[in-house]
Amino acid sequence: MKSWLSTVCRRLLVLLIGGVLAVPYTLVLLWILTVSGRRADVAGPFLVLGTGVLVFALLCLPAFLEVTRALERTLAAHLLDISIPTAPRRPDPGDRLRGAAFYFAHAFSGGVLLVTLFFILPTALVLIVDPAQAELLYREITEADRVPGFLTPGLAVVLAVVVLIVCLGFIVITCFFLPHYSVVLLGPSSADRQELDRRARVEAFRRSTLAREVHDSIGHALTVTTMQAAVAKRLLHIDPTTAEAAIDEIAHTGREAVAELDHVLALLRAEAEQGETSASVDQKLPATSASRTQVRTATSASPRRSVDDIRALAAEARSLGHPVDLTIEGEVSALPTAVSGELHLIVREAMTNSLRHASAPGMSLDLTVADGRVRMVSSNACRTGAAVTRESGLGGIRERVEMLGGTVDWGLEGDRWVLRVALPAEDTGGDAEDTGGDADPGVSGRGQRGRDSSVTREKSS
Repeated sequence: MKSWLSTVCRRLLVLLIGGVLAVPYTLVLLWILTVSGRRADVAGPFLVLGTGVLVFALLCLPAFLEVTRALERTLAAHLLDISIPTAPRRPDPGDRLRGAAFYFAHAFSGGVLLVTLFFILPTALVLIVDPAQAELLYREITEADRVPGFLTPGLAVVLAVVVLIVCLGFIVITCFFLPHYSVVLLGPSSADRQELDRRARVEAFRRSTLAREVHDSIGHALTVTTMQAAVAKRLLHIDPTTAEAAIDEIAHTGREAVAELDHVLALLRAEAEQGETSASVDQKLPATSASRTQVRTATSASPRRSVDDIRALAAEARSLGHPVDLTIEGEVSALPTAVSGELHLIVREAMTNSLRHASAPGMSLDLTVADGRVRMVSSNACRTGAAVTRESGLGGIRERVEMLGGTVDWGLEGDRWVLRVALPAEDTGGDAEDTGGDADPGVSGRGQRGRDSSVTREKSS
């Protein structure tokens, strides 16, 4: 009840402010009507009318100013408890017309409220208490000497009550719809709302990408560190050399995780410092293009990835007692930076999942570049129940693949868990000439695209 009463009071306050805005316009109109009616000469009424129209027009000019629209937006936001987004561009004539429409509607509604409170309501109460006052009130208002014969005291009471009910109904309806037409007339247009929604999607995607980066890098580092620590503990007294190598690997993995975390934090700081600049650039791009631009930006700021980094991941898994059969076919080293970077992260996540969930040590990983696409197939032994728990860790892979226009599927095939990923080998964003690293003769077949590529296979001993 208290909240409802507070809402009604705030909306009535908005209308009262509108009534204050209506006062100068009402005074000008009353002056025109009063003075022009008292001038006996012919030119007098036209002069008064012209002067009044000029003054009235000058009073209407502020309604079309952007500062007036901004003030009305602030008033509505504070007193009506609504959020009115700002258009992502400079106001155009359509925005100014909508702002002027709200200004005049606000002034008119407030004027009706003031007239109702200070004239119609007292008049209706006087006539209800003493209907005989109708003749006196008519003469005071119209300054006429005689009262029309049809205006009986009973009819005057009825008319006063009807006018009062109509005005009160108008005020109630206006208060009810006030937040709605405030958003419509003071807020962004339909096209602007779509643009703001697109920006929100791009921002959500960017934050999701950064969160995925942290999850993948830290999750992989923790998995490797935990397993290396277990290896070091087991071999500390049996094979000190291997235990020392495991501890060195823990230190190396920790340093890599810290470096990647610093990279993500740097992106967040840059986003906070250059948010306005990024928004002004993004609004010129379609949604998909802007999203892919975010992928390329993050990837270009990350270390450039090559096939050697994938081999390093396989070697890292082997050092943990998890054999990896790695097969590379085609010119993986010739992939654009965005594709090679995402491919490296997908492979890393696949190996992390295999380390965590495989029912038996070992996995196979096949990378093939052919027909304008790079395909990755990974598989490992898996219990039936483990497939359910693994689903939550594959959402990041799906997002990466779909953002680059690729396909992904996974599931149990017999007693093996299989993950298949296909990505475009050409960068759809227009920087295909930017490759993922220096050429690797052992993989690329020592030639340009179009020549026969060699196949390399690495099997765990």
